[in-house]
Amino acid sequence: MSTVIMMFLWCLRQKNRDEKVRLSSSSGGIFSAISKFVLDNGGTVYGAAFNDNFEVTHIGAENLAAVDKLKGSKYVQSDLGGVFVDVKRQISNDRYVLFTGTPCQVAGLKAYLGDKNYDKLILVDLVCAGTPSPLVWEKYVELLQIKNDSKLDKFSFRDKRLGWANSSSYARFKNGQELFNDYLLDSYRSIFSGHFASRPSCHSCVFTNFKRISDITIADFWGIEKYKPEFDDNKGVSLLLINTNKGKLIFEAINNNIEYEVSNVQEAVQRNLIMPTKVSPKRKLFWDKFSKHGYKFVAKKYTTYGLKNRIKQKVLKPILVKLGILNAKR
Repeated sequence: MSTVIMMFLWCLRQKNRDEKVRLSSSSGGIFSAISKFVLDNGGTVYGAAFNDNFEVTHIGAENLAAVDKLKGSKYVQSDLGGVFVDVKRQISNDRYVLFTGTPCQVAGLKAYLGDKNYDKLILVDLVCAGTPSPLVWEKYVELLQIKNDSKLDKFSFRDKRLGWANSSSYARFKNGQELFNDYLLDSYRSIFSGHFASRPSCHSCVFTNFKRISDITIADFWGIEKYKPEFDDNKGVSLLLINTNKGKLIFEAINNNIEYEVSNVQEAVQRNLIMPTKVSPKRKLFWDKFSKHGYKFVAKKYTTYGLKNRIKQKVLKPILVKLGILNAKR
């Protein structure tokens, strides 16, 4: 770990004391706790949400119902629109503002605001593996709606009904139909995990280290079952890096609403806190096939939506693992 640059003040594992909040969050519910502090102090919370067309955009929220739209992972590049202008207007009026986004979005806001220090601006960034193209997401949503003969009504990338470690995509349509653990439904998350559609800049990201750009960094605390099994109830645990004195003050203001323990860099380290996501060797071919044939074709070719891939995953892989030819984690 000698090559890791550590600039944070505290490293913590955390979970919200409100189980309902935690189950509706991607990991431990720390975003909700910080958001509540900001709302209780008359502020505005900015983050990524689905609009009525299920495009991902950054919006401002001024009540808990609106904040609910910001909760949960959004594995799509979000449209920031005029949010930076709105943030500056709010903090210039001496209001609390929480801005949550990818590290590059946080860096963009800081560049826009300049060198002036705003005491009531709280910046939270995510440990990010890269953001896929909105076009791939758009075509995925179109196909889901065609297949189910209805407009999408609700979507989650990380539904926890089978637990945090086994979360899966969930969709509900306006005709009342629901999908969970469905091959087509899960195909987009597989494309995200395979890094076929990430922006090229994500593969040379300068923010994939412990020298964070925000006051607080949040992520899933993967590996908690190994380091602290008694803290893991499979309902979600957050990794929390406190990067600035302001972040420390915010944490102290909310810590009665959360359960937490001090951790360390060895436990907290994950790939995108060390290096950018590597380019998939299949990326160019993926884009060629997507451009020529559309989403359904690449979903069948690169995910378990395709019968051949399901056979490989469900039949061949267990045999190869048993024979010692393939590692079980691959």
